[in-house]
Amino acid sequence: MSGYGFKKPNAASADEVADKLNLSGLSKAPLRIDRVREEEAVARGAAMGFVDRAQGESESVSARPSRRRRETVAQGNLFIKGPQETLDWFVEFTNQRGHRSYWQALEELRALTAKG
Repeated sequence: MSGYGFKKPNAASADEVADKLNLSGLSKAPLRIDRVREEEAVARGAAMGFVDRAQGESESVSARPSRRRRETVAQGNLFIKGPQETLDWFVEFTNQRGHRSYWQALEELRALTAKG
């Protein structure tokens, strides 16, 4: 695979990493779980206040705390094509008023026309 001319200075190859890791003592067989020890561990955890995550799956969705959501306003797009001088004036107007977006400048213009 190409690096597009960018080389990672500390990038080690997969062979180098495999040579450094000694995995010979690890068993590939599935782990054996002693049910009695597991139940004792769960009981100790419950005494400390831990809750089994699997228990939460059976609860209803309404039991979860609801997050506050902002009210959304329907969005639209507008493409304006016109004389460069007029569009430049509008961009400059927006910048002078400190608006971050053009719709805020349009709201200000709307408020000005409503007063007059």
